[in-house]
Amino acid sequence: MRNVGFVSSGLSTLGSSSFTAKCSQRAPQLQRGPVEPSYRPRSWKISMKTQQETPWNLVKVLSNNEAAEDHRIIAVNVGVTGSKGSLIDSYRIPGMYVQIKLPGEEKAGFYAISSAPNIAGVFEFLVKNSPSAESFYNLQAGEMVEMSPVGGKGFARSADLANATDILLFANGSGIAPIRGAIESRLNGIAPMTRKSVKLYYGCRYPERMAYQDRFQLWRENNVEVIPVMSQPDLGKEEWNGKTGYVQDALKADGVANPEQTAALLCGVKGMTVDVRDYLTSQGVPNEKIFLNF
Repeated sequence: MRNVGFVSSGLSTLGSSSFTAKCSQRAPQLQRGPVEPSYRPRSWKISMKTQQETPWNLVKVLSNNEAAEDHRIIAVNVGVTGSKGSLIDSYRIPGMYVQIKLPGEEKAGFYAISSAPNIAGVFEFLVKNSPSAESFYNLQAGEMVEMSPVGGKGFARSADLANATDILLFANGSGIAPIRGAIESRLNGIAPMTRKSVKLYYGCRYPERMAYQDRFQLWRENNVEVIPVMSQPDLGKEEWNGKTGYVQDALKADGVANPEQTAALLCGVKGMTVDVRDYLTSQGVPNEKIFLNF
């Protein structure tokens, strides 16, 4: 039996002579209750890193569906928690992005989040088939990817667009992805129903390569004028009777009605964004009201 109740563990081994010699001394006192330990247990504080503090978060692909020729819409479950530091909570401005790679791979790709900020725990991406995106492009539901924290400044906060009566949107190819988020977002989106005019100039080579055509009617019902522009319509199978050339050409043909009250969001190849910005500023649109997501 463990002898933890005694101050001196040697008391039980004393002989009678020793006891007689010490009888005039005060007898050892029994301590009732456990002996106070000579050390105090170390206090451990468990610190869990948030998703934004974790370099790579393992997340699951929910679906992978065709969006257009050589384009897929991939939905990823990033977790429903809205706590501070989660991926869902950190995505607050359309135009923000993440990096994605397969487990074990070294190189990651940059992908703008195409869905609006939400609490459902899902990020959607419009992925173009290319050598750098091939591994992500071909993933199926249930497979895992590694995702970085949410990054980038996004397009603009609601306050940045507060005084704009007119909004102009420009995208070509897969650059439509974050523009979709800006149109549909209630958090730091463009709030199209509150504007006098909203125009989307969306350029592709030919109609079969144009994603989100199934959403055009919804956007139109929410005060967004969709202006598709085809640069090489003859390469497609569908007959095209709309605007041709590049989005900057279509913009110049239309002009800017209220430049001082106009704000613009741009996403696409450098040639387009540079030309559009130059034209808008030449027409009197304030440079600080022209937003890119990168």
